[in-house]
Amino acid sequence: MRPSSSLAGLCLAAGSVAAIPRAWVVENTASEPSVVGGIPIPHHKRQIIEGPGGYTFNVLEHMAGIAPYFDSPGVQLDPSPPDGCTVDKATYLVRHSNIYANDFDYETYLSPFLSKLANYTNRDVFTQTPDLAFLANYTSPITNETEQIEKVTPSGLDAAAAFAGVIKELYPNLLNISLSESGAFRVWAASASRDVDTANSFIGALGNNASLVTVNEGENDSADSLTPHSSCPVFDSAMGSVQSGAWVQKYTAPLITRFNNAAPEFNFTLTDIVGMQQLCGYDNVIRNQTDFCNIFTAEEWLDFEYANDLMYFYSIGFGNMIAPQLGMPWVRSALNILSANDTSTFNQTLYVSFSHREEPPLIMTALKLFNNSAYYPALDVNSTMPTDRINYDRAWKTSQILPFLGHVGIERLQCANTTVNSTQSDDGAETISDVGSFVRVLVNGAPIPIPDCQDGPGQACALGKFSDYIQGRVALYGDFIGACGINDTVTNRTDTLSIYNASVAHA
Repeated sequence: MRPSSSLAGLCLAAGSVAAIPRAWVVENTASEPSVVGGIPIPHHKRQIIEGPGGYTFNVLEHMAGIAPYFDSPGVQLDPSPPDGCTVDKATYLVRHSNIYANDFDYETYLSPFLSKLANYTNRDVFTQTPDLAFLANYTSPITNETEQIEKVTPSGLDAAAAFAGVIKELYPNLLNISLSESGAFRVWAASASRDVDTANSFIGALGNNASLVTVNEGENDSADSLTPHSSCPVFDSAMGSVQSGAWVQKYTAPLITRFNNAAPEFNFTLTDIVGMQQLCGYDNVIRNQTDFCNIFTAEEWLDFEYANDLMYFYSIGFGNMIAPQLGMPWVRSALNILSANDTSTFNQTLYVSFSHREEPPLIMTALKLFNNSAYYPALDVNSTMPTDRINYDRAWKTSQILPFLGHVGIERLQCANTTVNSTQSDDGAETISDVGSFVRVLVNGAPIPIPDCQDGPGQACALGKFSDYIQGRVALYGDFIGACGINDTVTNRTDTLSIYNASVAHA
């Protein structure tokens, strides 16, 4: 069997929950030490809600971008290569590892709540409600804003090293021993410290003498960047706040009432509710334990998850008309890497890059994955994400896309006794030999079939057909310059990503 890309110890089930006002089974289970690829794994307690009839709900798998890594359930396809197939090339785009908090969450929700709690003088009131009793002595996990906000936690460094252990188990033959001996094997990272620190921890555990290529996050780098949302002038990170805000207003209203009934003098607000829900994730990756996950019901966590899905849908998902254009440069480069058969341009068989949470979802839109309307082309995709109720059947679930260390990988498979028609890419790639060559997309360890191309082994897509599919997407969404309104005064004006070319050097 193919090794799981779960960071084993990060996914062990343990935890306790008692929520207001419902009686659930409370269970505390200690996690046993684990090792993946010789790398020790940090242990995050899994927050499991257990109900009647064996019902279980893992809170940390519904936290959108504020959760330690876990494997996506995908569509239940076997992540092992199909029988008769081996992986001979792969390229990965990975979100950075666990951080103390991002600046928006901290400034908007965490800091106001934590400051309010720290300054509240009647904390004994919390002891009158068992589920809130921990607040009587709770202290902030953020002890130094300057040194911690947007910085990787110790558990994040351990998790990045564990991810290297996973990659070594998955692709032992792709780590290019000859390149490693000369220090020529490269790993890429966006220039933010959280990306660089994640990549360095990964490289240290990879143990193949790899070197780090740091890619600038400048506003004028156009598509030749690992952070295209930062180099697109018309990208607005506030998109989705209206839609998400409408749902937050609705779902938090009864929570505000409930918490204020328990501790009326504290005057819980919407900001406090969201801040406490966010601390469920952040406390876990900082302290490896928390009580905040225990004070909300499973339904209330699904409400929180949907609020995040709305925000990301309209900012970096299918609700943003330019999202596919922002994800397309990396997808085009992936096609070129997987199509090339010589080593003059792409001299590695494995490419791993680290970036921010925005990039994996943008790539999903370019590939047309996790699309609520994929099989209903006449359907207005925005209508699939109402703001007054949850669409429980949606494909767009960001908890399965962008946890810490969330990643998208695209593999080239060589499969015996399988032949398909050959084709040729007009996107700068070489002529593609399709004799037994297939492509499959993995999102957090789970194979995700391409809707318009899934007739190969394990629902993989023939390389030539994948090229045709991407060329069709490029025809629709390949104009990064136009979509972003980049004028001709920008020196690095381009629609393509060239950082992986063997001849390209970055500081």
